[in-house]
Amino acid sequence: MDLTVEQAARQITTEVVAQAPEGWTKCVLRGHASRGSVSLSAGGYVVPSRPGSFFRTPFPHQDLASLASRFRDSHGWAGIALELTCRPSGAFELVVFRNELLPGGGPEDGWTLTLDSDFEPSEPGAADGAEPSGPSQAGDPAEAVERLRAVLRKHAERSGAAPEMPAPVTEEQLAAAERHLGRPLPADLRALYLEADGDDASEALAGYGWLPLDAAVAQRDDYIGVPTWFGWELGWNQVIFDADPPNTVRRCSGHPGWLPFATCFDGNYFAVDLAPAADGRPGQVIEVGRDFNDGPRYVASSVTAWLGQALDLRDPHAPQQSADDPRQLVVSALDERLAPGVQAIHLNDAPSPVDLVPLSATPNLRRLHLNRCATTDLSPLAALPIEDLAIDLALGADLIPLAGHPHLAALAVGSETPIDLAPLRTLPALRSLDLSRCPTTDLVVLADLPGLRYLALSATQWAALSAAGRLPADLAAARLAGAPSLTTALDLLAALGVDTSTAYRLSDTVVDAS
Repeated sequence: MDLTVEQAARQITTEVVAQAPEGWTKCVLRGHASRGSVSLSAGGYVVPSRPGSFFRTPFPHQDLASLASRFRDSHGWAGIALELTCRPSGAFELVVFRNELLPGGGPEDGWTLTLDSDFEPSEPGAADGAEPSGPSQAGDPAEAVERLRAVLRKHAERSGAAPEMPAPVTEEQLAAAERHLGRPLPADLRALYLEADGDDASEALAGYGWLPLDAAVAQRDDYIGVPTWFGWELGWNQVIFDADPPNTVRRCSGHPGWLPFATCFDGNYFAVDLAPAADGRPGQVIEVGRDFNDGPRYVASSVTAWLGQALDLRDPHAPQQSADDPRQLVVSALDERLAPGVQAIHLNDAPSPVDLVPLSATPNLRRLHLNRCATTDLSPLAALPIEDLAIDLALGADLIPLAGHPHLAALAVGSETPIDLAPLRTLPALRSLDLSRCPTTDLVVLADLPGLRYLALSATQWAALSAAGRLPADLAAARLAGAPSLTTALDLLAALGVDTSTAYRLSDTVVDAS
């Protein structure tokens, strides 16, 4: 049976006090809970005599679940964010609000505030553009059927028995699927479904499961055809990378023109691309799904060619691909590993200042993160198509080289001295900005950025911006960085126009907590 809110808070406080380390002054538990999940995201015991030490905090799963259940029933909240502060005396303060507020993963990661839950950033390849200018379909229906039969024979030789294949679909079923998709199926995949409606999960297709037509359409409708958005906490600087070869596949995490037809049952799928990018072919095969939220992988020019790969046959229509260039690098130096195919670099612990000139070897770079290292000159980035940039600026560096950059959408800047933010006004694509590690003095500039949808600042910075009456008007989300209380986060949420009057607050003392 669900506990009352007060009972749950008292039980948690009793457990916190009972398990406390010597010399503690308070314990702060922050987390969130919903019908399906409960988690503690940050907080812990504070022991002034042992700063930086880790003390395991209780994880009162059932009590937190009871709190979530209570607020779901009484307030209609699907999920809650909570902060419980407990003290050695048994005194506690509980603050609860609906999950427009989410605590970060660590004690210094602050709170993410959702202001417009309906807003999702657009993806570069989501909008329908011009018809592909490249070649037409490369598949051959008769050849695809012959290759399917050859693949099935190989499977029978390995397993010792021919797979039991389902009956084929009808022309009427194919036509209905095409009407639903709004696009014709590739001729070679069409021919395969007129041979059999999938493989009944026998994994006879070179170790992959061939989906029945209705299951393929359902997966497209519910998963593969829908862009993946993890919310602002994880997705504020999302980048969708280009496939290799470039400009063959749309830069999307999901698209209604992608029809999955085979899988390893691991959340990833091979799909036919019915809406390729400008240099792609209709009917080309791509890999999409769980491991491809940052962009699909080009696989073959057609289903015919994909079956040929299982038979070790060359794809005569395959475009030139980069020679094993990794799409992402995690490095400690900008060295010979830089190559044209690299689209993301995480540079860790490099000697500062970092010279960015070698990045000219990565003309397709879309993400650059400098972690625990700084640079003095951003000029080499001006000619690169960077969309997500996280940097620390060394003494004397500024943002002027970024002025007018046409692609930069997400920017995180750290600096030990104030910097001029005026160049931000010239960034047409800027959507997300993190200045929480930058002691800037001209924050009022931020109100002049019409495309800004996400802003991360420290509590001091937010207070200064609010006092100046220059809070950005069109934010969809905000982050309160550092280690502020939930009460401080609620104050900011109210300043940004969200009604917080339903926030729940309870203060009391468990007399015999120890």
